[in-house]
Amino acid sequence: MTSSRRLPALLSGAVALSLVLSGCSLIEQAVTSAGEGVIAHAALSRMVSELAELEGVNEASYDYTSDSASRNVGDVSVIATPEVHSAQLERIAEQFRGGYTGVEQAAFLPRFTLELADNPAGALETQGLPESAEAFVANFEFWRAVSTAAGTELSVNVQTVDGFGGNSRSVFVPDESDFDAAADRVVENYAALQQLASESEPNRTSWFVAGIYSPEELAPLEFVELVTDLRAVIPLRDNSKVGDSSFGDADYPEGFTATWATPGVLDGISEISVSSNEYSDEAWQKALAAATRTGQFENVNFLFRAGDRGFSFHTSACSGLVEAAANDDIFFQAVSSSGAQLALGAGPGVCFPEQ
Repeated sequence: MTSSRRLPALLSGAVALSLVLSGCSLIEQAVTSAGEGVIAHAALSRMVSELAELEGVNEASYDYTSDSASRNVGDVSVIATPEVHSAQLERIAEQFRGGYTGVEQAAFLPRFTLELADNPAGALETQGLPESAEAFVANFEFWRAVSTAAGTELSVNVQTVDGFGGNSRSVFVPDESDFDAAADRVVENYAALQQLASESEPNRTSWFVAGIYSPEELAPLEFVELVTDLRAVIPLRDNSKVGDSSFGDADYPEGFTATWATPGVLDGISEISVSSNEYSDEAWQKALAAATRTGQFENVNFLFRAGDRGFSFHTSACSGLVEAAANDDIFFQAVSSSGAQLALGAGPGVCFPEQ
């Protein structure tokens, strides 16, 4: 078991550790003379040293980010043994919670990442302190179960409210994974994933799987089938590849994204959004084919952005406001003429349903 510390050159791990071990007076002096960053490094250094000594831990490390524009962040990472068990996980969570609450002078947002030594991708991430050691173990078990059900390694991110109590979680494909291959595996095992989601404890869970963002509940199989059909025409856009590029840049990822919305969530209307860095006949024809297929599904806004031009239509009657422009009329006429099976009330522009 080893611990790794990434400290700035001006502060060694030994100095940081001595600040904590030397007592409150030295801590207060350090806060006065060097600021809270010194104390944060000291607290994090001690935390990873103690975590690294626990059974079930292969390695512990930390990173500290000081940001004057927002709250500073202390990110603790643990690589656990593949066979780590519940009792060991509880001790890991208790050590992290105790290490943070014991040095409240170091005002930073706690983050915790747990990986398994034999996994090339996937992690359990906690932003804020776990509600309890038992809650941490439950989220770990959910992470392993959801990855098994999907047939591919997934990550789970748990966010607590103000760092204490109450949480929401997100399930997503790790950046290290092959995005399209992971989407294929999720689609193949979607029934198992739906079963797991239905049996899980009530929790505010958002899903970023199979190329679909589904806040609060998994998208139905019919919407997954729609997205699968669209992938035969246009690739999914992998937002993890955006980096520093902007829309229109040659290296900006093109393709489409899909969002599934239930009543009361995200305006209560789903969305297919296609983007191309420049307008071309090929981009138009692909978007038209995707729009024609999407037209078979009600309550969806379809958006197509190509260079500096934008087009949109809604696939069924809108209960609220519709925003439409001349390009939207052109696009909707093209979709209607393509043989799309449109529902009554479909039309140009974006629908904003009544809330």
